[in-house]
Amino acid sequence: MNYHELFRKLEFQLSRIESQPSLNRTIGRLIESLLADFSVDLGLAGARLYALDEESQAYRLVAKFGSDIPAPIGYAIPVAYNPIQVVLRKGIAYMEVGSQGVDPKIEGDLGVERFAAITVGPEKKHLIAFTVEAHRREEVDDVLFALSSIRHAINFKLAQEKLESVILQSREIQLSLLPEGDVRFEGFDIAGRSQPAELVGGDLYDFLHISPKILGIAIGDATGHGLPAALQARDVVMGLRMGISEDQKMVKVFEKLNRVIHSSRLTSRYVSLFYGELEPGGHFIYVNAGHNPPFYYRLKKDRFYPLEEGGRVLGPTSDASYRRGFYKIDPGDAVLFYTDGITEAMRPDGEQFGEERVKAIVRENLSRLSAREMVDRILEAAADFSTGGAYLDDRTVIFLKRQY
Repeated sequence: MNYHELFRKLEFQLSRIESQPSLNRTIGRLIESLLADFSVDLGLAGARLYALDEESQAYRLVAKFGSDIPAPIGYAIPVAYNPIQVVLRKGIAYMEVGSQGVDPKIEGDLGVERFAAITVGPEKKHLIAFTVEAHRREEVDDVLFALSSIRHAINFKLAQEKLESVILQSREIQLSLLPEGDVRFEGFDIAGRSQPAELVGGDLYDFLHISPKILGIAIGDATGHGLPAALQARDVVMGLRMGISEDQKMVKVFEKLNRVIHSSRLTSRYVSLFYGELEPGGHFIYVNAGHNPPFYYRLKKDRFYPLEEGGRVLGPTSDASYRRGFYKIDPGDAVLFYTDGITEAMRPDGEQFGEERVKAIVRENLSRLSAREMVDRILEAAADFSTGGAYLDDRTVIFLKRQY
């Protein structure tokens, strides 16, 4: 048997199978593909799909494939039946009429003389029994090895689909927490956008309307990416919103968030967070908890100032303290907020995009691009720079420009 070819064909077939409305139908599609491509290789004449009926403690026939099978749909085989016990214990089994514990009547009802069975799906609630042709009796080890590989591949695909479903639900939750469109605030042009490295990401940003005269702006980054980081970012967004809505001072909010994250037992993870409050006259008070500093660009001096005041990242220690920083943003000035997925975007040769390229984009385009266009330009530039490199982190940008 050519195992390399077998695995290649198996991978190809599984990649073509899309999730169906029910697990029975998904597994059924998998069986159809396997029989179409592997019946000759493995000597499989047909297959039967069984699903566990917990009330009657029996596996019921839910679908038939290939060779003629006399037993009707719904035919029940007790869980206590020896071949079922063997396959539940080992995950795979090969038996035939005459083997110990095989009931000739049951196999006669099914029209089967020899079969190989595997468990699939969550908690072994489904069994697939393949009818094996007589001439493959001398190749049982090859057949069992191949079916064992098929079993693991099917279970991986089913688990992957379930996980993707969970992640897609998490993505919907995460998207519901992000701002809807760009924010309006008197005298300012402000926009933000986030690009996760996976379906969900650990970057966060938010606009909080504290009052008609105060706008809160937040950006942060939970370590890692994917689902764990997304859940951590979600908790930080909710905690920040709740703390600010209760009229707590931003330093107190940060100290409380830090204690909560530290006590969550995820101390191997941390969250960097920047939060500031903007007033129409340009007064901007902020706290930076270990986030890469946003850049305040003062147009008259053509100079960038890092917004660094604050303290350490949220999470590693319970007693972190934080300080407030302050800047006065004048007409024509701008502030760029970003996560390190921008500056650390990397070429295949290891060179990073870096801060200076980001600053150059701001300088060159400040007078002619809107905040939305500036955000898009920076994200596109980082993506173009790192084409062919490893996309290792989420990317988020907020751009703020004072108009008058």
